[in-house]
Amino acid sequence: MAINPAYTSQQCACCGHTAKDNRQTQSQFKCAACGYEANADVNGARNILAAGHAVLACGGAVQSGRPMKQEPGTARAAITQ
Repeated sequence: MAINPAYTSQQCACCGHTAKDNRQTQSQFKCAACGYEANADVNGARNILAAGHAVLACGGAVQSGRPMKQEPGTARAAITQ
């Protein structure tokens, strides 16, 4: 599943208020609406996690990030042994 990361570090993970002013510095987040403070990356990660949970709760599909390579015959050998 892919979550668009745009503005996730400007959106408050506590109240949802989104504003450029919420980013005090590159690393610090402070919500202008509710006063919630956190590291900006942690705040953004919480927003991405919440968005992912919302997608799954609504029946969204989960896809792995990249395909895995399987060696020829390894699955069959495991079954027959």
